Amino acid sequence: MGACCCGSETATHPESTTRFQKGGANDLSCGPVQNRSCTDLWCLPFLLVAWVAYLVVTFAGFADGYPAKLYLPRDFSGAYCSVESNWNGGPNTLDYKYLGFTMNVTATTDLIVKQLLCSSAGDSVIQTLGLSSSSYDAYQCACCMVPCDSCRSSYQFSDITSVSSLQSTVQGKMEELRGSVSAGSLFSPAGNNGDVFTNMWQEATKYFNPVCLPDCNTNFDTANSSTSARSWTYEMAADNPLATYWEMLKTSGALQATINDQFTFKALPLSHCPYGPSKCVPMPGVEFNAEPLNYCSFKMSSDVISAIGSGAASTLENLGSAVFTESETFGKLVGDFERAIDAFLLTAFCCFIIGFIYIVLLRFLIGPCVWCAVLLVQLSLILGGAACYIKSFQCAGSSIFETGQQVAVAVTVTVQVAATNAATGSEATSEALTGDGADYGGVQYRTKSGYACETWGSGVASSYTNPPYTTLAGAQNYCRNPYVATQTNKASTIWCFTTDPQTRWEECTPVGVIQPVCASGYAVTSEEVRKVLEIAGYVVWGFAFIYWLLVCCFFDRIQLAIAVNKVAATFVSHTMRIIGVPIVQAVVGILWILLWGVSVSFLVSQVPADYTPTGAYTTYLEAYGSTNTTGACTDKWPTGSVYKDEDNCTTIDGVPACWKCSPPRYVFDYRFAVSFFVFLWNNALNIAIGQCIIAGAVGVWFFTPNAEKGKRGAIKTSVWNVFRYHLGSLAFGSFIIAVIQFIRYLMNYFEKQAKAQKNRVMALILRCLQCCMYCFEQCIRFLNKNAYIQIALMGTNFCTSAKAAFFLILRNALRFGTVALLSTMVNLIGFFFIVAASVGLGYLFLQALHPDMAFVIPLLMYAMMAYVVAKLSVFFFHIQPLNLDVAS
Repeated sequence: MGACCCGSETATHPESTTRFQKGGANDLSCGPVQNRSCTDLWCLPFLLVAWVAYLVVTFAGFADGYPAKLYLPRDFSGAYCSVESNWNGGPNTLDYKYLGFTMNVTATTDLIVKQLLCSSAGDSVIQTLGLSSSSYDAYQCACCMVPCDSCRSSYQFSDITSVSSLQSTVQGKMEELRGSVSAGSLFSPAGNNGDVFTNMWQEATKYFNPVCLPDCNTNFDTANSSTSARSWTYEMAADNPLATYWEMLKTSGALQATINDQFTFKALPLSHCPYGPSKCVPMPGVEFNAEPLNYCSFKMSSDVISAIGSGAASTLENLGSAVFTESETFGKLVGDFERAIDAFLLTAFCCFIIGFIYIVLLRFLIGPCVWCAVLLVQLSLILGGAACYIKSFQCAGSSIFETGQQVAVAVTVTVQVAATNAATGSEATSEALTGDGADYGGVQYRTKSGYACETWGSGVASSYTNPPYTTLAGAQNYCRNPYVATQTNKASTIWCFTTDPQTRWEECTPVGVIQPVCASGYAVTSEEVRKVLEIAGYVVWGFAFIYWLLVCCFFDRIQLAIAVNKVAATFVSHTMRIIGVPIVQAVVGILWILLWGVSVSFLVSQVPADYTPTGAYTTYLEAYGSTNTTGACTDKWPTGSVYKDEDNCTTIDGVPACWKCSPPRYVFDYRFAVSFFVFLWNNALNIAIGQCIIAGAVGVWFFTPNAEKGKRGAIKTSVWNVFRYHLGSLAFGSFIIAVIQFIRYLMNYFEKQAKAQKNRVMALILRCLQCCMYCFEQCIRFLNKNAYIQIALMGTNFCTSAKAAFFLILRNALRFGTVALLSTMVNLIGFFFIVAASVGLGYLFLQALHPDMAFVIPLLMYAMMAYVVAKLSVFFFHIQPLNLDVAS
C-alpha cells in the first residue's frame, strides 16, 4: 500500500483547467510535477474495511460450505454422489462416487402395460371383474378407448383380441426387458419389442434413472446373481389413472399370473445401489465407461454389438450420452484439455510471440493500420446500406448475395450504356419490355449474373439466324426472346447464350431495371417492412456520405490520431520493460480471481434447508409451473428442479401427490453480495493502478529530451508516485466503478427473479435499465481513465482530476472522438490478427499431436487465451489521451 501517511492535498496543486503555461501551475516541461502529497487518503480505511468484511464472510463460509457440490454428479432426485448426508433425508452416497444409469421401469414398460390393460383382450378380462357402469366408464377414459378430457388420442399399440395371444406377446416383450434372453434382442428391430428401444436413445432421460454407483464397471449380471440381489415387482404410481385397474388384475382374473410372473425384476443389491429396488433395475445390454469427474458414459454389451453391429451400437452410445451432456460437458472439457495440454502450451508460447510481433509491426505500420480502419468504417456503412436496400426487394428463393450480384450487374451495364451514349452523342434505345419480351429491342448485353452474351448466329447460338427469327434483326449480342409461334418451348422473358462454357444460357433484365422482378414473391413478405428496409438503406448510405465528408474535413484530426498512436508505439519500443506492467496485472488478476473463486464457492454452495419446499405435489404443473404461471419448485432464482418419486407418494385431500422438488446447486445471499462487491472493487483497482502507472511512465518519457529517452527510470518513478501518493485516489475511482457494476449485476439478479416469477414486463424493464447502466459505466470508465492520467501528471486528487479531465474532453471532443474511434479500430485489427494467427497455429499443433481428437473445445481454449494476450498487446494503445492532455 506504500507509506501514504501524508495529509490531504495542499494548495500546491490547484485545479488545472487552463491550457499548458510555462511556469504556471500546470507546467509539465520537466515532466510530471515533483512536489506531490497524498490524495484521497480517507478512502484507504474504507478499502481496508471492505477487505476485512471479505475475510469475515469468507471464513464464515469455510465452516459450512461444500464447494464440491458445484460439480459433483447428482442423481434423479438431486442428491449428490459421494456425500454422506443429502438434502431432505436423501440417500447416503458416500461410497457411491460415480453417476451411472439404471432402467426407468415405468417408462420402459409403459406401452406394454397399456397394451395389457387397454387392448381388447385386457378389456374383456376387466369386464369379468364386475365393475360398475361408472367405474367401467372411468376405465375406458383411462385407457383412452373413447374421447374424454384426459386424452388427446388413443394409445399407440397393436390391439390384441385373444387373452392367450396377449399373454404370449407380453411375455416375449418382458423377457427381453428383464434380461431373460440375449440382450441383443431388446435392441434389434426383429425382437419382440420391435424398434422401440432402438429409438429410445433420443429420449434417454426418460428411459434411464441417473443413480450413484460405486463404479462404472459394475457387472450387473454378476451382481444380480449374488445372494444379496433384490427383486421388485412392478407397481404403478398412485397418481396414474390406470393404477386401480392394474391392482385389480394383479389379484384376480386371467392375467393375474402374467402380471406377477413377467413384471418381477431383478434389482441390484444395496451394496451396489443405495436406493429402493425400483430405481436399481439394470437395463439389459447397457454397460458404462468412466469419464472425468466421476461420470459414466454409455457402452453397449458384446451381445448387443453382435446383434446390431458395431456401427449401430456406437450410434446408440453417442445418442444416449448426448442427451446427458448438461451434466457431462464440464467433465469432457477438462478431459480434452488434459489430453491436449502439450498443444496448449505450444500455442500459448506462440501466442505471446505473435503478440510481441504485432507490437513491433505496429511501430512501423501504424499509419496504414489507421487508414485501413478509416476505410473499414466507410466500407461497413456502404455495405450495411446495400444490405438493407437489397433486402427490400430480394426475391423469395434467392440469396441476398445473388440479388446483390444482379443489382450490381444492372447498375454497371446501365452506367456503361449511358456513358457510351453520352460520349458518342447517340440517342438512348428504348428498353421497353411487354409480356414475354418478344418485342424487346433494347441493348442489354449481359445476363442477370453478369455473363456476356454470345453473338446470335455464331458459336453456341449458331442455330439462331435472322430468318425465321425476325426479332434478331440487328440484334448482334443483345438479349432477346426469339421464337417461332409454333414452337412448344418458349422463354418467359428476354435471354441470351453466354460466353461462359459452364452456363449455356441465362435470362436478362432490360437496361435500367435495377430491381429484379419477383415471379414467386419477395423474401420479406410485408410491404411495410420492405419499405422500412429501403428507407434504412438510404439513411445508412447518407451516414456513409456524411462520414466521407467528415474524413475529408477532419483529415488533420486523423493525422493527429496517427501521430498519437505512433507516439504510443515509440514509447513501447523505448521502454520495453513497460510490457511487464500488464503482465504483472494479469498475473495478479488471475491469482485474485482464483482466490476469490475458491472462497466464494464455499458461500454459494450453502443452499439453506428451507430454500426449496420439502413437500409433494399432485401434478407436474403445480410443482414446475408453466409458461405463464410459477411452480412451487421454480418460483425463485436460482431455480431447483422437479422429479417424480413414485415409490413414496403421499395423499393430499384424497389425491395422490408424487411430484417433489430438488434444490439448486448454488444460491446467492448477502454474504455473496459482500464478497462480490470486494471482487469488483479489487478488479477495478488493479486496472486503475496499471493505467496510472503507464500514464506516469509515459509522462516521464514524453518530457525527457530525445537523447535521453529510454534511459531515465520512468517506470520506477511512476510506481513510486502511485503507491506513495495516489493509492487513495485510485481506490476512490475504482469504488465508483465497482458501485456501478454492482448495481448492474444486481439488476441482472432481479431480472432472473422476475423471469422465474413469470413477470415479463418487469424482466424487460430491468433489462433496459441494465443497458442504460452499461452505457453509463462505459462513460465513467472513460472519464476515470483520463482522471488517472491527470493524477499521474499533476498529482491532484480524484475529484479535481476528474473535473479537469471532463473539461479537457469537452474542449477537445473532436480530437478525443477521432482518436477513440480510430484506436478502437486499430485494436480490433490487432485482435483479429493475434486471435486468428494463434488459433490457426493451435489447430496445426492439435492436428499434428492429437489427430483423432475433436478440435472444437481445444480451439475454444486457444481463442480464449489469444483474447487475453491480445488485450495485453493492445493495452498500450489506450494511453493516447495522455498525449492529448499534453497537446491541450
